[in-house]
Amino acid sequence: MKKLVILCLIGALLLGLCACSRVTLREDAPVTLRFHYMDVSADVSLPEAEAAQLRGIVEGKALSFDTPSCGFTKDVSFEINGRVFCPACDTCRIIKDCSSGKYLNISQAERELLDQIFANYGGFFPCV
Repeated sequence: MKKLVILCLIGALLLGLCACSRVTLREDAPVTLRFHYMDVSADVSLPEAEAAQLRGIVEGKALSFDTPSCGFTKDVSFEINGRVFCPACDTCRIIKDCSSGKYLNISQAERELLDQIFANYGGFFPCV
């Protein structure tokens, strides 16, 4: 009985640690957009206004382990202070944090903003 209680406590602790993982970024971290698909090739250091928008999309979001069927690639991504985030290539509202291998969910409005920022540099979705 004592072992079962201890195992349950350890399990709850591990579950809590996984659930509490959130994206934290430096407020002034530079953002680089990357889009390499078909005939479009863009590697762009974003101006502060767009950088702030992308940081705002991921900042504070909960990270979780998942196995989504969406496609993700570093060829369609944005990097914030060395941390690579890959939006789903099929327009799902999921972003993969390649640093941790975890995923975060975004709202439809955030997805539309992300798509628009990529479009400003020739990127488009879906790109699978």
